[in-house]
Amino acid sequence: LPPTISPTLDPTLAPSLSPTLSPTIVTPPPTDFPTRYPTLSPTYIIPPTISPTLDPTLAPSLSPTYSPTIVTAPPTDFPTRIPTVSPTVSPTILVLNWYFWGAEEGRGNTFGEDQPEPELIVGNIEDVSAGSRHTFLVEEDGTAYAAGFVESGFGYRGHLGLGPIQNCNNDAPGKFCELENSPKIIEKVRDSDGNLVDAPPFVRVYAGVGVPADSAEMHSILIGRNGKVYITGNNSKGQLCIREEEEWKEYFHEVPGISNAVQAAVGKEFTLILTEDGDVYGCGTNEVGQIGQGRDVSFKNKPTKIDLSGIDQISTGLSYAIFLDRDKSRVWGTGSNLYWQQCGDTGGEPFSDVREIVFKGGGDIIQIESSRESSYFLFEDGKARACGRNDEGQLGNGDFVNSENQDSPIVDVNLNKDIVRLGSGPSSQSVFFILKDEVWAAGLNDRYQLGINEIGSREMPVKVDFQCEVYIDYVSSSGSHSVGDGFYLNNCFP
Repeated sequence: LPPTISPTLDPTLAPSLSPTLSPTIVTPPPTDFPTRYPTLSPTYIIPPTISPTLDPTLAPSLSPTYSPTIVTAPPTDFPTRIPTVSPTVSPTILVLNWYFWGAEEGRGNTFGEDQPEPELIVGNIEDVSAGSRHTFLVEEDGTAYAAGFVESGFGYRGHLGLGPIQNCNNDAPGKFCELENSPKIIEKVRDSDGNLVDAPPFVRVYAGVGVPADSAEMHSILIGRNGKVYITGNNSKGQLCIREEEEWKEYFHEVPGISNAVQAAVGKEFTLILTEDGDVYGCGTNEVGQIGQGRDVSFKNKPTKIDLSGIDQISTGLSYAIFLDRDKSRVWGTGSNLYWQQCGDTGGEPFSDVREIVFKGGGDIIQIESSRESSYFLFEDGKARACGRNDEGQLGNGDFVNSENQDSPIVDVNLNKDIVRLGSGPSSQSVFFILKDEVWAAGLNDRYQLGINEIGSREMPVKVDFQCEVYIDYVSSSGSHSVGDGFYLNNCFP
């Protein structure tokens, strides 16, 4: 496997490059590493990874000289992202780079410009997440970064978690104004007592959901390796889970009472947290049942248990959520069903508490994924099905017809390939189908967010324009840009 070079994390965030590399052998990870996704056992030739210069373009400046290490048959428990157990384990894992495509303001570059195909940014990435006009990264050492674009003080209520940020209209340069920022380290958080302390090492990140992107409604989540949850941003409906009435926070705050989280999910003004024992907790708005608390509860400002157990995966759209018990292959949903995103007819009425979504045939479900108002289900045979809104072709079934007008509310994704994982995001109208060595996509594509070097929504899955065969661990998409983490295969290093 490729060696890992630790960057120099000075305030410029410009680590030095070392183009001549000596291979480092990485031992197989433990089987109990927390994951998000189904397992995969390919044979890879992996190019080495170097630390990039993280200037505002977020693009590496050198191509290294290297001798790749051949990796033969990694274990079947290859590290992925479907949560299984406690995230306190800290194994050595394969080094992942990250890729960016779509609207450039999503990483703080010129507003209105676009990256038409995936751009490789070399690094040691543990997790990535695309939010409305911003992106979060977590490196292998647990360091978290935020990058993005803040147009005005009105559009910012702390969702980047970096403390006070100047308004771009001030005479002094702002921290997150157009072309004036690079990824910034999240150095401080507030503990459960409100004290400002050094940030712990993190393992997962979930970027904010804003519609529109400058709505000031966003909040974001980090999970530490200690299993604790940290949330920042808008708190108008108690979605920070910190039992406080304050309208917003500018630092990540520790959520009291939870120390065994393995996954979280961000919706519009609500939060879900999954613990290692399979319980799910929600906070924030419950106006349409987003946190499954029934018709009589409008919101909760502290983690409140949802009437579910044995859950392995959670996923949120803009105003709804779905849950998977993978062992029993059973799925539940709660919240909005306006576009039949819960795969059934309720006359447009939401689910105010959790209800089971029943499938006929198809085998066992191994992953769930949500976009803004559409739901996706991956089956053990490598096929995917979907339901919900389809105005941009985001169901990937070959038309632009929403579920309520289909012959069946659950449609088959029209991709005759073995799908390994799914990717999307709660503000996205696009979806990604991850294969063993390539990625396909469908849906909204007005800012190149499908990464196909062309504009225009696609109702049939199309191949994402990576430069080589590629292993992708995850794709996260916002309404206008997408990010993924992984590495090119077979000695390819563009």
